[in-house]
Amino acid sequence: MNSKVAFCGNIRKGLSIEKGYILANVNSGLIEEITFTEHTPKNFSGKIFNYDDNFTICAGDLNCHSHPEQSIYTDIVDRTWDLGTWCKNTIYKYSINLQPEHIYLGCLRAFSRMLSLGVTSVMVSYYCHGNKGNILDKEVIKAADNVGIRLYFGRMNYDIINEDAYIEKKNSQITYNETPGEAEFNFLILAGENYSHNIVVAPALHSIHASSKKAIIKGINLAFDFGKYMQIHLSEDKGDVDLSLKLYGLRPLEFLESLLINGEIKSLEHIILSDCIWINDNEINIIKKYNMKVVLNPRMNNRIKAGEANLKKLLEKHIPIYLGTDGEASNDDLSISGEKEFLKNKYTDVSPCIIDNLGTTPLMFNNGFIGNLEINSFCDLKILDRNHNIKDIFVGGKQIINDKKLLTMDIINDIEIPLKNALDKIL
Repeated sequence: MNSKVAFCGNIRKGLSIEKGYILANVNSGLIEEITFTEHTPKNFSGKIFNYDDNFTICAGDLNCHSHPEQSIYTDIVDRTWDLGTWCKNTIYKYSINLQPEHIYLGCLRAFSRMLSLGVTSVMVSYYCHGNKGNILDKEVIKAADNVGIRLYFGRMNYDIINEDAYIEKKNSQITYNETPGEAEFNFLILAGENYSHNIVVAPALHSIHASSKKAIIKGINLAFDFGKYMQIHLSEDKGDVDLSLKLYGLRPLEFLESLLINGEIKSLEHIILSDCIWINDNEINIIKKYNMKVVLNPRMNNRIKAGEANLKKLLEKHIPIYLGTDGEASNDDLSISGEKEFLKNKYTDVSPCIIDNLGTTPLMFNNGFIGNLEINSFCDLKILDRNHNIKDIFVGGKQIINDKKLLTMDIINDIEIPLKNALDKIL
């Protein structure tokens, strides 16, 4: 079987659109050639996808921050809830009852919806371990593999239990809880599995309020030693700033820098900071100084009344910015294009081209890169019609959506009906 595939038509690369073709290897999933020309590739024996002038070939979107299992809650949430109320009525109320089938089907729902919205790669931050080691974690990975999306799976260490919390919250935290040593062991076991080139497993941390200093140090160093990005919620809530000042006498990013200065961690450059709402100018300078990356979740932050990150100051410092959606139940949907449109409407004094370019700084992923169209990046494509609607989706050069229809499974019979039946038992 020929492993080569070609995509011919109008290609959006960066902010320009030109006619040309992309050659990729479906075995490696990588782009091998991009040529801008009116002609199709010569002497090419692989499969060719030709798109006329009604369509544009674009890089697929990266959803850089997501909790896909939270899609099980989409039908029960109230849009008026703030963050605390949302948590109380969703994750803290139900997460102790989640079984493998709930996680698997909920993630199938999330990943299939992402693909339909143009998302070809997703970074997941997963902490609902349920005191089950990697059993539930594997369901997330299995869902991504079966539906066909590219997955950067961040296995979070959540090691703090609030003894004075209300009972549902405390009981949930107990099911998330792992010591840093247990989290390291479980990560090593999970990372040692054999995966396709569409899957990466990395350490992750939850936050200042849910990860101890020991966990933060171990998680950052573990990710560095394995050459992985490590994501952490940072200053999503003002309470995290107050807690950091109380515990360490420093604001969250000042605390992280102090760990590096004191030789307790090996690097900060591989860290991706989620949210970054309650940070000051000095903390922005720290992000820039150590070449850290930021992922913003603007619609989620707005919907649950958490505040908003200062996009303009981050842009002024040329900090790499990515976009995420958090969980679907705390957002309007799982579309990165939707995040961009929200920002365009909010920041009318920022060029729409700059906002369109967010999330396209390439990230390492196994033996290639994601986020852009370049040689040695993965051939993850979304094909748009003239109205910017999704027609086709390819992940690693393999077609996952054809003319708006998911090819890997039946959404109603394989996902929605089984999920509804499973959720009827717990929601």
